[in-house]
Amino acid sequence: MTATVDRRALILETLLTALSRLSITLTDGSVIAAGNIVHNRDELPAEKVPGIILLDADEVRDLRFAQNQGRGERTGPGMMKMTPEIYIVLDVRKPHNKNVGEDLNLARVAIINLVVHNKDLQTITGSGGSIIYDGGVTDLARNRTMRGQMGLSFTFSYPFIPDEFLAL
Repeated sequence: MTATVDRRALILETLLTALSRLSITLTDGSVIAAGNIVHNRDELPAEKVPGIILLDADEVRDLRFAQNQGRGERTGPGMMKMTPEIYIVLDVRKPHNKNVGEDLNLARVAIINLVVHNKDLQTITGSGGSIIYDGGVTDLARNRTMRGQMGLSFTFSYPFIPDEFLAL
């Protein structure tokens, strides 16, 4: 048997492809260049800064939807929620951090727009699923590193249909 559809993998693959093509012009005219991205690594190599990090993160069952729980019965369709993480990494601009907040916000808006309006992601999540921007966390606060980084959190809710894993 071979897998026919793995929605989690499809979402991550689509995200990586879309983010890899994204180019963001910053306030000083410099650019987060298309292709300056790493997947499932904790930091960017120097030659890809400024850039983006995509992490697969977690997947859990969406408890808002009923799912067959019987021991002797096959697991039925349900809904899953996955929460990949996207990090924006700017070049270090110490000591004054010129335009760091503005540039993080520019990149944030570009990424949110790319993700929530992506037709392929909408198709994968299906008519009963959703793509939600949950929020962002920066390193721009008291007692944080102040290097110019922001993590964005999205939740993708999508159908979990075990029969999609079977070869038809």
